[in-house]
Amino acid sequence: MTKLLISSIIALSLMASVGNAKEEVTPGFNVKIPEQIMTPDKVDSRIGELHFFDGVPTEDTVKKVYDNLDYLRGIDVFLNFIPACNIEGMRVGTKSLGVSEYNEVLLMDKLMDSTSLFLTGNTDTSRGI
Repeated sequence: MTKLLISSIIALSLMASVGNAKEEVTPGFNVKIPEQIMTPDKVDSRIGELHFFDGVPTEDTVKKVYDNLDYLRGIDVFLNFIPACNIEGMRVGTKSLGVSEYNEVLLMDKLMDSTSLFLTGNTDTSRGI
């Protein structure tokens, strides 16, 4: 009999909570949607204020986000080409010193230090002699 009583109490409390949930429905939905997961109409971001209508970005927001993506891709290209610029600079520099063929090597008589003009020069390798 106690199991029946406990089951009845649980069933009544569940029905009461379901009844309360229907009273608190979010407009446009069948249930109450937590505010934390709803897309707000306005979001402050690093690139400025972004606006949404029913969770969909406005045209101005889309343009602002795509402009930011273009900017970030430009920075990415710049950073990724630093090693290529260094190699081209070394090729042109060694060519100006007389090393013009692929099988020729330029040897330095001193170790590099912080005054060298290499973009990514290694000044930490010890002399192997």
